[in-house]
Amino acid sequence: MIRRRHFQITYSLKKSRHIFVQPDSHMTDADAWYYACLHSGIGLSYGENHDQQNEDALRVHAQASGLMQVSWEELP
Repeated sequence: MIRRRHFQITYSLKKSRHIFVQPDSHMTDADAWYYACLHSGIGLSYGENHDQQNEDALRVHAQASGLMQVSWEELP
């Protein structure tokens, strides 16, 4: 059975700081950028290669939309 963990993700969108908690079984920097895109509402374009496996394309898309400084930490 996969253990559900909780991660706090923090990001900046157009100079405004946002924090949310994301449940998942694991977290990477690419995952955090992916979730921040979804949470911020900038979304991802269908058919584009902006998935969790392509971190560079994801960051370019996010930063072009004003999303910056994504960080995460596991909660106790």
